[in-house]
Amino acid sequence: MELWTRVAARRLRRASRLLLANGDARGYAPLREAIAAYLGLSRGVRCTSDQVIVVSGVQQALDLVTRLVLKRGDAVWMEDPGYPGAKAAFESVGARIVPVQVGELGLDVHLGRQLSPDAKAVYVSPAHQFPLGMMMPVQQRMALLAWAHRSGAVILEDDYDSEFRYTGSPLPALQGLDTSGSVVFLGSFNKVLFPSLRIGYAVLPGKLVEPMAALRFNADRYCPTLDQAILCDFITEGHFGRHLRRMRDCYSGRFQAFIHCVRETAGGFLDVPEIPAGLHAAAFLRKGASPAKVVGAAEEDGVEVVALDRYTIARRDIRGLLLGFAAIRESEIRRGVAQLTRTIEKLRGR
Repeated sequence: MELWTRVAARRLRRASRLLLANGDARGYAPLREAIAAYLGLSRGVRCTSDQVIVVSGVQQALDLVTRLVLKRGDAVWMEDPGYPGAKAAFESVGARIVPVQVGELGLDVHLGRQLSPDAKAVYVSPAHQFPLGMMMPVQQRMALLAWAHRSGAVILEDDYDSEFRYTGSPLPALQGLDTSGSVVFLGSFNKVLFPSLRIGYAVLPGKLVEPMAALRFNADRYCPTLDQAILCDFITEGHFGRHLRRMRDCYSGRFQAFIHCVRETAGGFLDVPEIPAGLHAAAFLRKGASPAKVVGAAEEDGVEVVALDRYTIARRDIRGLLLGFAAIRESEIRRGVAQLTRTIEKLRGR
């Protein structure tokens, strides 16, 4: 924050009347250039700055793109379990949500084709599925792209926290593998910097850029230009890359501490698969108390957890919890896991 403050103060001192007076519905041009360059290097996204539109975050991007590509009654594949914000965006335009089960390889493309071969769109988080955490392998990605190319469907690729990858090399984004203009790539700086920043981006196929910019303008004109300029300086001066490296090391250490504590203390009650990336982990309950009872009892004992079935649509077979670790020091992780274990033991003993 001290570094951000210095960058912001310098930008304020240098702010021109033009910067303070006007904005572009597509976003501040130098920031769009910086985003395009960053995504090309880090995620294998193939785009120019003209394809980038700055938004307040993934949720606004979903709302705008959904209004562009879907109409009432259109079918859209939705990961089950999946991100409730995407479901809300689809429901807001009256789309027909088709829950597609998530398996070990992510969204089951074969099942999606069986359930709704003519769907108009699909929402997917292939780099780190929310909330279960698996990564979609290349063969599954290619199958999804092939289906979208044949059917004319739009793929909404939510890349919400792929910056924090702990093992192996990241697979390129779906957008980087796309040769037919099927993918809209969505991301945000709100998780990797701070939530109140409210700056994200959508990378669009050429045919959707102008309609999206018009819709963006009608929604709320543009993101605050000064904040965009500060973020642009933060990126282009190298601070953003250094911040990501520091936080990746920090979160990796916390994740390893979390995994060690769960397996050492709660292994008889919770099964936590290894995850390649992210700021949270799914923990599956072994035989015993229901997720709803664990959540309620844990809250009484001062531990905040979320039941995974909060994110399901049609599935009833997921019995587990969503556990965050990234914002918690390792000593607090140990205390939290120990208390959660005592809570589950207490419930099982009833």
